[in-house]
Amino acid sequence: MKTRIPAIAAAVTGALLLAGCSGGTTSGEGNADIAADISAVTADQLDGTKIEFAHFFGNCDDEVGDNTDLAQAVGECATLTTLVNQFNADNEFGITVERLGGAAWDSFYDQLNASIAGGTPPDVTVMHGQSLPDYAERSLLLPLDDVAESADIDLADALPVEQEAVQSDGTTYAVPFDYHAALAHINVDLFTQAGLVDADGNPELPTSEEEFLAAAAKVKETTGKNFLAIPRVGDNLGWHFVNSLIMQQGSSILSEDLASANLDSPEAKKAIELENALVDGGYTDRNQTYDAANQSFINGETAMLYNGTWVVDTLVDTAPFAYQAHTFPNIYGEPNGWANQHTWAIPVQKDQDPVKYRAALEFISFLYANDAAWALGTGHIAARTSVLESAEYQEAPQRANYASTAADATETLPHIQNWPAVEKIAVQTVESIWFQDADIANALKDGNAQIDSALKE
Repeated sequence: MKTRIPAIAAAVTGALLLAGCSGGTTSGEGNADIAADISAVTADQLDGTKIEFAHFFGNCDDEVGDNTDLAQAVGECATLTTLVNQFNADNEFGITVERLGGAAWDSFYDQLNASIAGGTPPDVTVMHGQSLPDYAERSLLLPLDDVAESADIDLADALPVEQEAVQSDGTTYAVPFDYHAALAHINVDLFTQAGLVDADGNPELPTSEEEFLAAAAKVKETTGKNFLAIPRVGDNLGWHFVNSLIMQQGSSILSEDLASANLDSPEAKKAIELENALVDGGYTDRNQTYDAANQSFINGETAMLYNGTWVVDTLVDTAPFAYQAHTFPNIYGEPNGWANQHTWAIPVQKDQDPVKYRAALEFISFLYANDAAWALGTGHIAARTSVLESAEYQEAPQRANYASTAADATETLPHIQNWPAVEKIAVQTVESIWFQDADIANALKDGNAQIDSALKE
């Protein structure tokens, strides 16, 4: 089921202590043997080991160079590259991490699948929480429960929702890195010109569909600018916007038991019609790519940008106007919206080299230990309770404005094996409406049937 993060101040219950768990690598005799071999690897064996890792956070080696100072790193690519530099410079074992050639996020899993099929997967890979079951249930990821102690990996500090995200059928296959969600990024100057601020000059966000469209009209009338930028062309954020509106109506694109489709629903139709109304009213550009939407916001051409936590610190650093990040407005009664997790997993290798596996474990342990650096350098919501409760995190720019995004305003995606196929169908369905002028009712009916078929595969 989709899971909501509990209040940050609440005690972490049911915490998974990896070092004390069993069963992760004991599902077969071969797995038990490799777990024992991994745990037996010595420091001398690790000395000089090189491992490859894959991610979709960009390539900024030329800009970052050999920098190891996180204070100089802003954004996903720079922060992660700096962390890798730190690991390579400081790890006690002489392990070197090298990044594989960089696929963009929209082609990353195709590239990962090709490397797995070819027998040459990376030693470490980033993986969304929603995607993990699809790989774990095909035995493509190394189970971690029986080997985590050797690298001092302990998930007791991880949020319960993060512990769930790295498990499949009760076995742990990854370490968490963040909780990320779509936010409302606000040009406060344009909101002020439109009279959409309170007495303290903070933006007043709409709380209903009527208020949302009225605010859009007010911005257009008073400033001549667009109200909202949504990356819809070649990006899933357009679909995430629709899905968030569906969830705000208390609905989902799947049944309660996650066994059948519910895309063909009045709630989905209403969500699509609202986005269409924004286009028809001239309040948003229907054909914006991810880069175009971001650039329109930076250029002051739109009052609100629908984008993720990952751009917060970049916008804090670069926006040439008064900027705020907020939980996306609840306009249909139930606070909700799209969210996901980034995790780090170790693909199963053909040669089952315990030294490489142990080196990979040391690296993902380092990344988990540096969750605070990642959260503070990007805008992502930290995966660890201790980080979320720290003064440094709570006092970081904009975090207070979207604290409720983690606590009670989003839900994670269904944690089922075939979710990636389901979401792909949903994206194709709404894009057929937007860009091929498909009838809404017919498109949703066809998409519903396709999702039902995907769930049975």
